[in-house]
Amino acid sequence: MTKSLPFLLVDISKCEQNIAFMANKASKANVLLRPHFKTHQSLAVGELFRKYGIQQITVSSVAMAEYFSSGGWGDITIAFPFVPQMAARICTLARNIELNVIFSSPQNLLASIGSIDAKLGAFIEVDVGQGRTGVAVENTRDIALMINLIASNRNVTFKGFLTHAGNSYGVKGKDAVLKVHTNALNQLAKLRSFWANQFPNLIISYGDTPTCSLADEFWGLNEIRPGNFVFYDVMQSLIGSCHLSQVAVALICPVVDVSPNLQKVVVHGGAVHLSKEKVEIDGNDCYGVVCRFDGVTWSNPVPNALVSALSQEHGIISYTNGALDDVKPGDLLAILPVHSCLAVDCMGQMFDAHGNKYDVLPKNAR
Repeated sequence: MTKSLPFLLVDISKCEQNIAFMANKASKANVLLRPHFKTHQSLAVGELFRKYGIQQITVSSVAMAEYFSSGGWGDITIAFPFVPQMAARICTLARNIELNVIFSSPQNLLASIGSIDAKLGAFIEVDVGQGRTGVAVENTRDIALMINLIASNRNVTFKGFLTHAGNSYGVKGKDAVLKVHTNALNQLAKLRSFWANQFPNLIISYGDTPTCSLADEFWGLNEIRPGNFVFYDVMQSLIGSCHLSQVAVALICPVVDVSPNLQKVVVHGGAVHLSKEKVEIDGNDCYGVVCRFDGVTWSNPVPNALVSALSQEHGIISYTNGALDDVKPGDLLAILPVHSCLAVDCMGQMFDAHGNKYDVLPKNAR
């Protein structure tokens, strides 16, 4: 299949290894793996999970839930606070599949509970340290109010509590990630202890890729919802969640200009392809890690070569020690993305080494 440049290349072998790794971890810990599909957004990639017994999934929007429902996924949690304007679509979907939604506060719940006229499950989102959305674990008053509001609608079943330890993205190293993880588990254990007698079938749903990648103990949890692990990326490698050898996607970019005297290469691969997400490596801004490309797969990272700046279509690669002096216009380089979720979202499709196309959720459906 003819591919336009730049294009996003997926290494299916690495992808499957990453899925197998997380599925095995969940099995050993006796927790359900309900992977978040917002990273790959692809029906074809989603099928790879079925080989490992995955039947329940997580998504981040109603449109994504509709998309994966059309591909035969019948048990879905929308792990984004309920949007009142989406109530009609949510109820339509809930009549055809097992659907769970989350409510992040009494205000969020009050805005929508009266408009739900189809059977669905509800999680209360709690905050274990990220500070984005969710009720504080110790705020039993708001939690009790929300449970009573959920009970007021006979179509809605309270399932339990859901959280995302997203503060793990702000630390580096296994010890720091596991500290975030242990703190989250301690908070959730107290939450379970308080509500378990009233709700013996209470589900505690927990997610984020760094802690799920590095931890082996998930005591007190019923399910985990990591997502980025399917592809990983540069950010995850810097946190310590993975090695760059586990990254399963790369943006294949044509070289458009070279300046060996400036140790600079310009590629067609900018913010519209990689996003503006960046990290810091050795004190330098990095929008992607540079690898060579042999027409089939990418190499190990080129030492001392980073995407140092982006405009809309241009990517500027800076390097040292003559690492890319031999590169010329027309050559192809591979860029490991800082954030694979956003690169997939920007590109809208992927290809494997055999030229097979992997479509993702269309932007006009989001």
